Amino acid sequence: MLVDVGTRERVAQLLHQTGTLAGVMRVRRMTPIPTLAIVTYHHIADQDASYRYDPDVADATPAQFRRQMETLARHCNCVTIDEVVGALEGGPLPPNPVLVTFDDGYRSCHDVALDILRAVGIPATFFVATGFITERRLYWWERIALALFETRLPSVFLTYPEPRTIRTRAPGTRKLLTDLIKQTPNLEIERFLVELTTALEVPWNPAIEAHCASELIMTWDQIRALAAAGMDVESHTRHHRVLQTLDDASLDIELAGSRRDLETQLGRPCRAVAYPVGRTIAHEPRIRAAIERAGYRIGFTNSSGVNRMWPRRWPIGSIGSIDPLDVRRLSTDRTMSDAMFFAQVALPRLAYVR
Repeated sequence: MLVDVGTRERVAQLLHQTGTLAGVMRVRRMTPIPTLAIVTYHHIADQDASYRYDPDVADATPAQFRRQMETLARHCNCVTIDEVVGALEGGPLPPNPVLVTFDDGYRSCHDVALDILRAVGIPATFFVATGFITERRLYWWERIALALFETRLPSVFLTYPEPRTIRTRAPGTRKLLTDLIKQTPNLEIERFLVELTTALEVPWNPAIEAHCASELIMTWDQIRALAAAGMDVESHTRHHRVLQTLDDASLDIELAGSRRDLETQLGRPCRAVAYPVGRTIAHEPRIRAAIERAGYRIGFTNSSGVNRMWPRRWPIGSIGSIDPLDVRRLSTDRTMSDAMFFAQVALPRLAYVR
């Protein structure tokens, strides 16, 4: 396996320039077992040093995103959630099927991505965290990023969930704080964030938060506009809590609650959920039971790879079978060249390191 990023980029460039990637896609059109690739985005934006929020969330610039969508339109058939759910239940998929997905609910989905998708003629699926939209609250990772950007203090002492000193300008601090939320069972996130903001001496109140949310997060009217344009809108839970950190009652609130929110706001069934942070639930019977209890028919992880749509009669767990609640996706990143993006879809084992 090629591990070095520079080496993989060079190989991807060579395969693209020689037409090999396009040839792979032509051959794949003739295979009887479709290979479903699912590409994942969050935020489409140009950023500079003055950007106050999480600098790692934008997966592509608008220009990059347009080129990537044009590549998919040229070589693939972009599909909808209905088609994927139907295929998992034994229905057909077109040759070279690709599903384009967005997680979280960033405003750029409506303001930037929608126009590009419509211009290129591609449907997409948007997984939104409904609690932030309704409450006009800022995503917890964005609150951390903003507080670290705004503070003038070199270090602070926190007491929750355990005593520790935080060096605000250290390269790994933002990851350390977000990992606390991702890893700590039943963490009281608001308590943690309030203590962090207070310690950093960064002004914070509901009005400031609502203003920040309006800059970054879609409204329900904007989400309805996505749906009216033919896009799918599905669940990313209510508050983007990592499922593995929640007890059973909280799982039900996050999963079933988000599905109810979407069906109430959009007036159509919610069938799919993308798991926050995207950890596999393959060996998580408690979480699987909560997902099934909430009524979802398909669930998406960020476990890298493509999905071969073998016959439905193959039981889950057999070689080549697909678990409908553990469907794999491919990540994107601003540092990825156009050739690497195409290689990831055409030859994912070559292009992507898990």
